[in-house]
Order: sequence, then C-alpha cells, then structure tokens
Amino acid sequence: MRNKVGLAQILITKKLVEMKKLVMMAVLAIVLGTVQAEAQGLVKNLMGRMYGGPKVEANLSGFFLSDIPGVKSKMNVGGSAGGFFGFRVTENFSIQEDILMHYQVSQLEQDGKKGDLSYLGAELAFYAVGHWNVYGNNRLIVGAGPFVGYGLNAKYKMDDHETDLYEKNGNGDKVFQPFSVGAGVMLGYELGCGLQINASYKIGILDQLDASKDKVSMLPSRISLGVAYRFGK
Repeated sequence: MRNKVGLAQILITKKLVEMKKLVMMAVLAIVLGTVQAEAQGLVKNLMGRMYGGPKVEANLSGFFLSDIPGVKSKMNVGGSAGGFFGFRVTENFSIQEDILMHYQVSQLEQDGKKGDLSYLGAELAFYAVGHWNVYGNNRLIVGAGPFVGYGLNAKYKMDDHETDLYEKNGNGDKVFQPFSVGAGVMLGYELGCGLQINASYKIGILDQLDASKDKVSMLPSRISLGVAYRFGK
C-alpha cells in the first residue's frame, strides 16, 4: 500500500513539474511574442519617419581671399547632383543628410589677367531642419548645419597653361588641399506632391590652400538653387 502511495506521489510530482514547464513555456512564448510585436511596431514607426530622394542644383562658387593683394575672385556657374536622406523627429523637426557631387567653376583675376578654376568633389551636409505646412499640404523648409567635402580634381587654367592644383611640386607641396569644412543654411518650398525647390548658401572655414596657407588664405563659398523630390512622409 505504501508503495502505491509513493508511486502516486511521484506521478503527481512529475505531472506538476510538466505543468510548470508548460506554463513557463506559454509565458515565455507570450513574452517573446509581445517583444517581437513591439519590435516590429518600433521598426515600422522608425521606417515611417524616414524620407529621401534625388536632388539636382545649379551653383555659383567663388572664394573669400585674404592677404592676396590685387587678386579678385568671381563666381561662375557649375552644377551639383545627388540625393538626401532624413529622419522626422517630430511633426515640425527633422535631421537631414545631403550627399552631393559638385562641379564648380570660379574665376580669378590678377592685374587684368583672368584664369578659370574648376573643381570636382563630393560633399556630405548635415542639417537640422524645421518644416511647417503652408497653404494646405505645401511645406516651408528651413535648415542649417555643417558640411564636409573632399576634392577629387581641381585645375586652374590661364591662357593655354593648365595647373593641377592637387599635384605635388618638386618640394612635395600642393597648391590646394582636398578637404573642405564649413557651415551652410538652406531654404526650401515643397509642394504637396513632394516636389521641392531649394536654395542654399555655404561657406568654408578651412583654408583651401596648402603650400602657401601660412601666408594667404582662400575660403570657398557657394550659392545653390535646385529641385528635389521627396519620397516618404
């Protein structure tokens, strides 16, 4: 009789252990399902806040010259193309990144002689952007922030002579260094369909000269006007 009671207790204990395991597995499955659903909802929410699209611009570029007597810089026409990506933090505030390739042309004049300076480079610009609805679904866009660029090619041509500004001379010096850093502002207007008209102004704070930077300075500046198309909300 005692053996039967002991066997019954063992069987009951095993059943209780199995039931506890089933309950724990059920609770774990519910928790994991809830976490997965929350994660999916979070990812969906984050994806819903992202936007981006292509951008093309016409630009005018030149330099602010310091300690270079008799030399003048005049802006000339170039072009830019690339895209932008943003994350909408609130209804009226976003963080945006522009990725653009620039072809810029400016003119330098000294003692009546004129030469053309051409530049090809890539740029990343980061903006804190405010945007407000106006006239229905249209939007006013205002942004400001830093940029960093890297020159791929820069040449100066006067008459029939052309100089590669990134090529090292016999002393191992270059006329220009390829990096540019500065700040910019932009103003835009977006139609309800996502089409944008944008204007921007950027100025560099890093001297573009390399070999003579201890004596003189050239700070780049650029005015741009272009169109873009935004995908996303």
